[in-house]
Amino acid sequence: KRMPPSAHLELPEMPAPKDSRGWERYKMAKGGETVGPSVEDVYWNLLSLGIAAVIWNLGYPIQQATTFSPGWVASVFMRNFILMGGIFQGFHWVMYRSGFRQTFTKFNSKMPKEEEIARDRRYTMLSLLINSGIECFMIHAWAAGSVAYEERILDAPFKVFVMLILSPFFRELHFVIYHRLLHIQPLFKWFHAHHHLSYNPSPWSGLSMHPVESITYFTGPILPCLVFTTHPIVFLFANVHAQVASVYGHHGHEEYGGSYFHYLHHSKVRPLA
Repeated sequence: KRMPPSAHLELPEMPAPKDSRGWERYKMAKGGETVGPSVEDVYWNLLSLGIAAVIWNLGYPIQQATTFSPGWVASVFMRNFILMGGIFQGFHWVMYRSGFRQTFTKFNSKMPKEEEIARDRRYTMLSLLINSGIECFMIHAWAAGSVAYEERILDAPFKVFVMLILSPFFRELHFVIYHRLLHIQPLFKWFHAHHHLSYNPSPWSGLSMHPVESITYFTGPILPCLVFTTHPIVFLFANVHAQVASVYGHHGHEEYGGSYFHYLHHSKVRPLA
């Protein structure tokens, strides 16, 4: 059996609303999202940049990373698990557990099953484990001199500024290319079907991936740093963006950067039996 192309799936009919937010959702239901960032995207990108700046200013362990010593390696893993786990669980609690959940507009009125949430949580933590390993190799490559980098932002402020601006676009391009490829058989069955087990996604679904897809996904932040000499804040911004953007696209609600189109993508494209 073959998975029918998502383009041929029948999408729900919606009347064209008058308000701008509803109009965007109407266009998504008709089969496509807007091109380029919206104002809301910029807000969330600035949040990712702010988190990256805090991580950098609290002390990034490049100077200690000439060897893979347990101390700095453990700090990277612990930071990603605690910070990102806290963000994912925070979204989950507010939108799915707390008394505030009634104030949000859920795309699917049904709640995901507890076993589905538990599965997504396990695989998200596995993705963070993989992501932390990739970050450690990047830090070590800078420290060992294998990859050149700008030690201070003021050494190349214009280059750093331009790369920060372009970083979300490059990440999006990287995602579109590999995601399209993973919807081709047999790659879908081998590597991407697991992600589509979350047909009613929640905040923990975004990074619930097969390990091969997790590795592919988290190469996006490091590729520009391997091609261009830039400051590590560019990598940190792209990496944090890759981590937290998965929540916005999968938390299953219209608010806080939610994507109705991506919800339809999950609800209509199912893995093979």
